[in-house]
Amino acid sequence: MDSLPSTTAPGGRQQRRREQTRARLIAAARSLMAERGVDAVGLTEITDAADLGAGTFYNYFQSRDDIVEAVAEASVESFGASLDALTANMEDDAEVFAASLRHLVRKAVTDPLWGWFVVRLGVAHPQLIAILGPRAARDLRKGVDSGRFTIPDIDVATSCTFGALLATLHLVLSTKPEAHADELFAQTMLCMVGVPASEAHKVATRALPPLPEG
Repeated sequence: MDSLPSTTAPGGRQQRRREQTRARLIAAARSLMAERGVDAVGLTEITDAADLGAGTFYNYFQSRDDIVEAVAEASVESFGASLDALTANMEDDAEVFAASLRHLVRKAVTDPLWGWFVVRLGVAHPQLIAILGPRAARDLRKGVDSGRFTIPDIDVATSCTFGALLATLHLVLSTKPEAHADELFAQTMLCMVGVPASEAHKVATRALPPLPEG
């Protein structure tokens, strides 16, 4: 009786191995960058932490900028996409803004490695701006257009939001986070964009829907 053909093609196994190796490099880079900062991590340190040969890095990435982009995409872009899905059907622009900010703070509390990576990536790094900047500007602009927010300049408000977010993430990661830190942050930012204090408190303390799976 002839043996059955293998259901796993060699090419499939090779592709999985490549994906696993790439994931190891990204995980090692993320951990080191969260600990030290993006610019303080060398490529050899990344391959050592991933337990791979130094030359392996260049089979997957051309430079440190490339792996920073990959880490940011894996760590931040996927989270941003989840926020987009969560808020897509929300009718109140203030709730959209608040829910996104609250989940960002909660993510840092529950996943400190993620939080430190975002903090140390920094507001000035183009990858963070490229991923979250358009989303923040979009939500602020929609709030202005609907009359929910009063903002003299969208770009300045976006910069203020980023600066406040990173400072708040640093605070909750460096100290014992205050109870309901996510609500306090969202309430403060809603006041910044012109929502009255009593209404900002109401919106920021609404039940927070969980992020969608996947």
